[in-house]
Amino acid sequence: MRPATTSGRTLGGPAAAALALLLAAAPARPQDRALVPGRMGYNALPAVPNEDPAVGDDVLVSLQLAAQAADLSARDAAATPYLRVEVPFRGIAALSVDAVPVELWRVTPATQRRLQAASTRGVELGDVRFGARFLLVSEAGLRPALGIRLLTKTASGKGLENRRFTAAPAYLGDLLLGKDLASWPGGARVRLLAKAGFLSWQQGDGWQDDGLDYGATLQLRSAGGARLELEWRGYTGYERDDEPMLAGLTAGVPTGPVEWVLTVNRGLRHEAPPWEVRAGAVLRLPSPWRAR
Repeated sequence: MRPATTSGRTLGGPAAAALALLLAAAPARPQDRALVPGRMGYNALPAVPNEDPAVGDDVLVSLQLAAQAADLSARDAAATPYLRVEVPFRGIAALSVDAVPVELWRVTPATQRRLQAASTRGVELGDVRFGARFLLVSEAGLRPALGIRLLTKTASGKGLENRRFTAAPAYLGDLLLGKDLASWPGGARVRLLAKAGFLSWQQGDGWQDDGLDYGATLQLRSAGGARLELEWRGYTGYERDDEPMLAGLTAGVPTGPVEWVLTVNRGLRHEAPPWEVRAGAVLRLPSPWRAR
């Protein structure tokens, strides 16, 4: 945890414009060091899923419905649609935008008191994130593929008085690794993905929480394109209640250009949603900027 600064350097040109836009999107307000995942709603500061450094050739359009709950009784629960679009460029870069358009939520009076929320239920507008992923080193022989991912969360999320979203920007930079552990004719393979990086989010005017982002995924893919993934991810910050960690299992089955996806996540620390289920589809479209 430390004050948000620019290390005494003067920014100019596009960097100054980008910084001004972000600051304008996040109105100044007093420091709030309770803006941590363990004292916010389930979708406020989630651990970001792992990604492969290798960039594909298809435009990906994802639509999912997600539900989080404290237990089977769903006393503390949230539900939201999730949208994501990724556009690749020549197999070396991909730009993405994803959003939680709206969140429906409810909590018990005990959770309301713990979070210091104004209400026990409601509907809030969610966050929008913009990302870029770059392949730095292609996989070859024993050498893994390496890449970087940059992600910015805008201050679009509402409901700060109910502790649902932070109404402040966040930034993520990850080093990505991908390596086939085994492969067979026809395209079947076992692949390992890993990430390590730096995460930072604003906690009111002039203060931020910093954290180490981490994760790993073991991916099994059949010759027909079906996949099964076991994922572990999380991050560790410098405040209290800011170390969400979860494990998840994802199954994907393709039917033509559409892949049907089901994910079940289990929180391993109290800062992550205890249970999360995601179901939806990913549409693959040919990109005009395919790798040659």
